[in-house]
Amino acid sequence: MDVFNNLFVTTKVADFSSGAVTTIDREIIKFFNNLFNGNGWGNFLLCIISIVLCIILVGIIGYQREAQGHNAGFRTHILLGIGSCIIMLLSIYAVGATETNYETMRLAASVAPGIGFIGAGVIIKNKGSIRGLTTAATLWVSMAIGLACGSGNFVIAIIGSLATYLCLFLFYKVEIRANKNSSKMYIFLEHDSKLTYEEITKLIETYSYTIRKSKIENYKNDTFNGLVITIEFASCSNEGLSLLARDLKIKYNPKDIKIETKGTLLED
Repeated sequence: MDVFNNLFVTTKVADFSSGAVTTIDREIIKFFNNLFNGNGWGNFLLCIISIVLCIILVGIIGYQREAQGHNAGFRTHILLGIGSCIIMLLSIYAVGATETNYETMRLAASVAPGIGFIGAGVIIKNKGSIRGLTTAATLWVSMAIGLACGSGNFVIAIIGSLATYLCLFLFYKVEIRANKNSSKMYIFLEHDSKLTYEEITKLIETYSYTIRKSKIENYKNDTFNGLVITIEFASCSNEGLSLLARDLKIKYNPKDIKIETKGTLLED
């Protein structure tokens, strides 16, 4: 029982720059190092715990991305986290970690640029809007959690994961609520219309409006069968959108244009 009580004992350190600051994680590592008379099996068990904890923490993040239908989902996040964890473990056991030896961070530091290439691969610029930034960020966070688990900083990994879950699950509702105040424009076109999305965006750029999201889809009702281009703007005035709709009608003569602001469809 005294051994487990000692896990939460901290000591004062005169010089924090020496890297000898005592933390709960360091006490946990010492505990495993001393298991089985310090013959190495304790470290082996510690490596297994690091990888398993990494899979659990990163897996929940990946599951949320998978549920949202993103390409980088459950398996991608787990593989990335495991890879970061293994590299951290390899750098520690290959170089040999001491209180003042920072060579172990050289191999770990090379992980971040590599994750940058993967994150760039999930960012898509499509029809004036950019998608995948949040997924790229969760991949980067998964890398950090993997490094934290591999280095034995379990408390930091758990706290970082909880903060990430808070952003993905709770703050997502805040983001949806904020987007309700955005304005949307619906441009209805015949299937044989020669008007292109690029021409529409060129005119929008003259108004210096920022396109948050956009999509093109088929639309059919009792009076119309064609295409509808939905454009969501970050911030703009109703008067400005009315002027934009007027210019679109004069220059390109679409079938119809409707404006929606704060969930209310306005008469154009």
